[in-house]
Amino acid sequence: MLALWTALAAITAADTAPEPFSVHSADGYVLNGVTDTPTDNPVGAVILVAGTGAFDRDMKFGRSGTSRDAVFKDLGQRFATRGLTAVRYDRRGVIYGAPPASALDAQAIPGITADNLSLDAEAVLAWVRSSAGLNARCVVIFAHSEGAVHVAGIADRGHQPAPDLIIGMGAPLESKVSAVKWQSTGRDADSLLMMDEDGDGVVTNDEVRRNWQTTPSAVFGRLEPFLQADGAWSAEEIASVRTVQTTLYEQAKTAALAQADDAPYPNAQTPAFSYGWWKSWFTDERPIAPMFAAWGAPMTLHYGSLDSQVREDHQRRAASGVLAPDRVRFVSHDGRGHSLGSEVLLGPIDEAIADQIAEEAEAACR
Repeated sequence: MLALWTALAAITAADTAPEPFSVHSADGYVLNGVTDTPTDNPVGAVILVAGTGAFDRDMKFGRSGTSRDAVFKDLGQRFATRGLTAVRYDRRGVIYGAPPASALDAQAIPGITADNLSLDAEAVLAWVRSSAGLNARCVVIFAHSEGAVHVAGIADRGHQPAPDLIIGMGAPLESKVSAVKWQSTGRDADSLLMMDEDGDGVVTNDEVRRNWQTTPSAVFGRLEPFLQADGAWSAEEIASVRTVQTTLYEQAKTAALAQADDAPYPNAQTPAFSYGWWKSWFTDERPIAPMFAAWGAPMTLHYGSLDSQVREDHQRRAASGVLAPDRVRFVSHDGRGHSLGSEVLLGPIDEAIADQIAEEAEAACR
């Protein structure tokens, strides 16, 4: 029976032709995207909001060499086979289908801010609900990583009713400052502690070799920085990693804040954002969880134990006492990363988890 359902789902997915749409954001910028529409009458719509990166509607974020590296395109087909219209759009400044050298709109990049990325997501949400758009009566929002920050901004502004469900994948609930500060000053030290197999406070090079690839710091793909000349890390040396990296973090913050808001980030040769967007990660100390609380929408939040960008325990602390426990469900995935795949950062999403996410969205609308 399972094999038959898989075959039928594959046929339905193949028959689902993406339909283009365009939406004007609050400042007049035109957002382009596609909907993956089910063959029967849809029971609802799912808006997919990408995280940090110059992502188009497909959100290619893997290196498996398969079509499933297009994480949002893959999810869109899974939603469509379950009777939901998937809504996928190109991030501001990204030109779909263009060669890599010309896929970024140099004129749009300097104007990218944290606020208008959130307003873009809000414009798509309004279109999905409108009679001129999909006229959807059930709406689910799926947000990956920073995409959750954009969605929280919609809730905080209070111009749109709450969706029927928010599904997060590696979604931050702590502040942007907290998230980046941990990545800059805590990730390596925490990873070293995770390598301590026997819990004696000392991490030997052998423990490092056996375990480094199953820690958040595997995101850099480099073993050498974690090997000690004398063969082991003491507790004091691990603590010193935090101290040294805190100094480097403050230097990076000072350098970033010295840039003009409309300067290209990370540089003029390969711009993806404005420096105004990047500076917000050093200055925006507002926790994300209270923004979501303004909506009170049900939330299902998926986290992988290998996540290199956010840690589930940090997000649970941020939610505690802020988000109603009966409205928020945390789902932990052992051995999965930031995109719920086998790598600490990249996708594709583990296939069973991708189906689970699609089924959660379907249940919300049925």
